[in-house]
Amino acid sequence: MKKIVMILAGIAMLGASVVGYLNKTTHDEINTELAGVKAEVLALNNDINDAEQKRTDAETKETQAKDTRNQAAAAVEESKRKLLVVQRDLETATAELQKIAIEKKEIDLVVARAFPDGTIKSAEDLQTTLTGLKDALTEHQNKKTELNTQLGAAAQAKQVQVAKVREEEAFQVQRAQRLSLNSLVATVIAVNKEWGFVMVNAGRAHGVSPDASLLVKRGNSRIGRLRIVNLEDMVTVADIAGDSTVKGIEVQPGDKVIFENVQ
Repeated sequence: MKKIVMILAGIAMLGASVVGYLNKTTHDEINTELAGVKAEVLALNNDINDAEQKRTDAETKETQAKDTRNQAAAAVEESKRKLLVVQRDLETATAELQKIAIEKKEIDLVVARAFPDGTIKSAEDLQTTLTGLKDALTEHQNKKTELNTQLGAAAQAKQVQVAKVREEEAFQVQRAQRLSLNSLVATVIAVNKEWGFVMVNAGRAHGVSPDASLLVKRGNSRIGRLRIVNLEDMVTVADIAGDSTVKGIEVQPGDKVIFENVQ
């Protein structure tokens, strides 16, 4: 557009020059007119520049407007999508509520049949009753735990007392055995002179213990001491302590055996 205007202006100037050359008398008028044309061309160029700037601004604004419209359209589509999701969720929730309502009616009917006396009329009443029973059960369980703890403590105390009683019984049994040994009089039933041991007709069943000290008597005289080497239920085998016998007297079958210093 600018080139066309400049071409036209050049043509106008050339024409003006030719006319001035041909007609010198109107030279001044042509120059004046040419100056006016130049001014008009300059104004026209300015108008054209302003128009192009406005067109550029308009195109920029239009582009911005398109971007805004596109963003708005995208936001609308996203809102539609979210609305569809919400609608589907709402439909699902509604269906679940309807299902729950049907199940509740069925439960209420079952409860009514199970409790025809009317004490429990609905699932809520049943739930309240169950909650109360659970609380009572928990309370009883706690009480049971407490009683079990007390019972355990009592059982331990009983075990301690039983242990003491058994210990006392064992002591009394041992004491009785020792006392019975003090009064027990056994007899030498065999003598092995070659090996130096004897057999006595009393053993573990009579309360004889491996550490018992045995004295051999003949009449009222002590003639020797025995040391136990083998203890059986009914018989005791013992060595004759060599330094305990009376010189010239030997232990023989029929000699009596007593238990020395048994407390």
